[in-house]
This record gives sequence, structure tokens and C-alpha cells, in this order.
Amino acid sequence: MYALCLILNKVDKLDDVLDIFYHLNLGATVIDSEGMGKVLLDHDIEVPVFSGIKKLIEGHKPYNKTIVSVIRDEKLLRKAVDKIKEELNYIEKPGIGFLFVVPVMECHGFGVE
Repeated sequence: MYALCLILNKVDKLDDVLDIFYHLNLGATVIDSEGMGKVLLDHDIEVPVFSGIKKLIEGHKPYNKTIVSVIRDEKLLRKAVDKIKEELNYIEKPGIGFLFVVPVMECHGFGVE
């Protein structure tokens, strides 16, 4: 089993991404989230690397959506990752989101023990 996690910065693509999960018969959980840079700026914590992006963040919606899906089958996982990367034009446009996959050692409440 695997956990696919996508931090989606381009939230207008949320419906398109969820449509991918739906058509692959996968469930997912969507969580409202925000990046560390935004939190540090909101709390006026001076961090040199973030001070340069303060003007970029101000006036924009720095919030994102975190999507988590537990997927049993590796082939299905590959399909989901490939379709998400295609939908988000992932390679050509960095900053749209961040996707990672981790193995799931145990899962409870998934319908199978």
C-alpha cells in the first residue's frame, strides 16, 4: 500500500485532480493548508530566505490544498501519478504543486485488516 500526497498550490485545478481520483475509483481526503513561508510572514518572523518573497506572497492567496489518497495497487498508483502530472503539466510548470508517495506499513479503518 502507498500514500499519495499532493500539495496543490494551484487550487483552481482541484476539481480536475479529484476527477482523476474519481475515474480511477480512488478515494481521497482534501485538507486546507498553507505553506511555512506564509505562516512565518504572518507572524513577522524574519527569515532571510523568505523576506525576498514577501512581496510576491502579499496580496495573493498563498493557501493550498493537500490531497491524500491511500492506494493498494502499485499499477493504480502509477496511473494516478502519471495522470496528475499530465493534468498539472508538472514538469514544465514548477510551483503548481508538490507530489510525493510513501509506503504505508499499516492501515486501519480502510475496510481490510
